[in-house]
Amino acid sequence: MSMVVKLALKQTEHFKYHEHTNGLKYFRHDYFASEPDSEYSPQSYLIQQLPGVINPLHFHQQNQFQVFIEGSGSFGKHAVEPYIVHYAGAFTGYGPIVAGATGLHYLTLRSSRDPGAKFLPAQMDEFRKGPKHHYTSPSMKPMELADLNQLKDTNFRWEHLDLPSGLGVGELQLAPDHAYDLKVPNNSSGIFVVVMQGSLIENTHTLSKNENMYISQQIETYTIQAMQGGAHLLVLQMPMKHQAYCL
Repeated sequence: MSMVVKLALKQTEHFKYHEHTNGLKYFRHDYFASEPDSEYSPQSYLIQQLPGVINPLHFHQQNQFQVFIEGSGSFGKHAVEPYIVHYAGAFTGYGPIVAGATGLHYLTLRSSRDPGAKFLPAQMDEFRKGPKHHYTSPSMKPMELADLNQLKDTNFRWEHLDLPSGLGVGELQLAPDHAYDLKVPNNSSGIFVVVMQGSLIENTHTLSKNENMYISQQIETYTIQAMQGGAHLLVLQMPMKHQAYCL
């Protein structure tokens, strides 16, 4: 696997409509093109789940984050809103996700490509025994732009950090024109950075609200650079896939 940083930038013309026989209806935009080796092919895509539509109980074969960025609804028995983060480990069932009256939009982020949702109980024969891992964050409110513009220091905090698994959900507040060295630990498969407010500069590209980037595990330290107005970011540290599911 080569060293990789990938940028997820808005491309609104590339949304595709999907409809399942179980009633699930949504638009999806894939930011990253698939690579030949699925285990080293990160995914970042945006789901726009239509109003009142239910995404039933299901699981995936890869670890993933979901970041709710717009709209309202419920996840299991709990209400969701921006910016709540949900983590589900490989072969961990979760849901249903129910979109509210205006729909529900969320990012799905993975270090490795997944073949698609396996709905329960219909696809129970593909479920595998092993450790199950869930985490749902509280709502992490973006800073107001005026407050972000006046920020003098750079602040980082973990909302949740599980050292044994490598799972981390954190917030980074970058003062205008400031930089931060983000470290990718050995027990993480990579880190996703999601812009909640403000903007980042990455070479010749600018990342703005809800755009994101992936930093692979091979990059030990990566410098994040804010634009003139500063940036308020989610930092999502992805665990390695559990060895029970790698056989």
